[in-house]
Amino acid sequence: MTDSAVNASDELPSEAEDRRDDLKWAAAGGIAAALIGFTGMAIVGTASSFEARRLLDAVLPTVRFAASSYVAGGATILALMLTLITFSITLDMEFRASHYNRIRQIAALTTAVIVGSVILLMFLSFPLGEADVDRGWYLGVYYAVLFGGAVTGGTFISIVLMLFYAVRELIHVGENPTEAAIIATETDE
Repeated sequence: MTDSAVNASDELPSEAEDRRDDLKWAAAGGIAAALIGFTGMAIVGTASSFEARRLLDAVLPTVRFAASSYVAGGATILALMLTLITFSITLDMEFRASHYNRIRQIAALTTAVIVGSVILLMFLSFPLGEADVDRGWYLGVYYAVLFGGAVTGGTFISIVLMLFYAVRELIHVGENPTEAAIIATETDE
């Protein structure tokens, strides 16, 4: 193997490892945020079927606000992804496929959060307090709403962290394009 082939194979795993580390940190941030939401449930304690309706009424406005914020934030992030793609295409530099894969991952996860948040909002638009059902039903709905809020919030935190890592790499391109991990070099070919 030639020296250039060895160097190219050394660079690619390093960049791939950096991307995996970024994804691990983003996932860890999202999981930590979701766990904070679940910890809040544990602090409140388990609800009895008698308390569930009252607790549900108390938590609904907050979850509605959060879900609406995730929809608005997600739409903004998708618009920023278009700007990022335009920026990447108009530069005279060639970006590695991993850069575009990162943008694709952020866009896909953002779309999932928007869809999940809209479904949560649709569910919350039902007149839950007026349902003529067994009290145990409120308990299930209460925990489902808290679970949905925690998961969408945690996923949104992961998206923000992934976006931060993408922007950090682009800043590195601006500072020193010859050493930026997302710029393709002749040894990549």
